[in-house]
Amino acid sequence: MRRFKHQGFTLIELITVLVVLSVVSVGIAGFIRTGTDIYVDVAERDKLLSQGRFAVQRMNLEIRNALPNSLRIAGDSSIQCLEFQPILFSSFYFDIPVAPEPATNEIKLIATDAAINEYSYESGQALIVYPTSVDDVYDISSRRYTLGGEPELDPSDSKKLLVTLASNSQFETDSPSSRAYIIGAPVSYCVTNNKLYRKQAYPTSFNQTTSISGAVLMAEHVQNDLAGSGQDKPFRITEASLTRNAFVITLLRFELNEELVVFNNEVHIPNAP
Repeated sequence: MRRFKHQGFTLIELITVLVVLSVVSVGIAGFIRTGTDIYVDVAERDKLLSQGRFAVQRMNLEIRNALPNSLRIAGDSSIQCLEFQPILFSSFYFDIPVAPEPATNEIKLIATDAAINEYSYESGQALIVYPTSVDDVYDISSRRYTLGGEPELDPSDSKKLLVTLASNSQFETDSPSSRAYIIGAPVSYCVTNNKLYRKQAYPTSFNQTTSISGAVLMAEHVQNDLAGSGQDKPFRITEASLTRNAFVITLLRFELNEELVVFNNEVHIPNAP
């Protein structure tokens, strides 16, 4: 009777194979982990760039459309807010009542199709002429008067826009360039608790508010040191001079898992009183 010799793996061979497979598995796992870490880092950096770029572009665009001398900053070591009055409509006036001229509630502006089509009237809007300081914008002023209704084209001349004020009014002074602006509710951008907020549609007040009640979250992971030096503050204003308009310096530092993105912008105010 023939005997067959059974062949198989020895214990040493099995152990050797297990060791080799373990070494290979560790190498593959390390390669996959490295690739995953790179992907996560890139995704986080892209997230920071995207939300930072969106917030900064939106903010810069609105600041450029701010009423001259309406920009102001308030806050403390826990919050900083930049407030301004956005221009809803701007044009040149034909005449305004300035003492000793009698008061009137009707002002005529030059009508432009582009400006009129983009403008939308809402109750509470105001007409302001030659604001040379923050007080002219936010305090009771003879340079700012509430509208009495929606502006309409002059029936006798379609190139003129009739602006009706809430009452007979007399302006403090003329604008050197005969400029007039229609403004509504102020807008604020606030940095607090490592977040950037935008707030609108709140009442105009002489005392600037830093409340974020009703504000919309614009961006997270903002790491500015509000309690530190002025150079690290999110917002700084350089007032206008005889040779240039005012401008705002915005500095926002976004940081997530040691990924740092810095947006440092100088936003010039193109409008003049």
